[in-house]
Amino acid sequence: MIPLPEILAELVMALGGALLAANAWALLRPVVRPSSPGPGRAPARSKVLINMAIGLVVFVWGLASFITRAHH
Repeated sequence: MIPLPEILAELVMALGGALLAANAWALLRPVVRPSSPGPGRAPARSKVLINMAIGLVVFVWGLASFITRAHH
């Protein structure tokens, strides 16, 4: 059975990695222009970069927690 602290560290890593990857994808994908005006704008670059930074911090935090738990 996997101990609860290891599972939590893995979940934090997964959450941070998903936030980082999803925002990197949003930043790098080409902007598709819809035929009708409406929601479909590209996200603001500053918001994407802030979310990527948050995702990186959360991922590193989860990784550090996982590594310190693995040595105990």
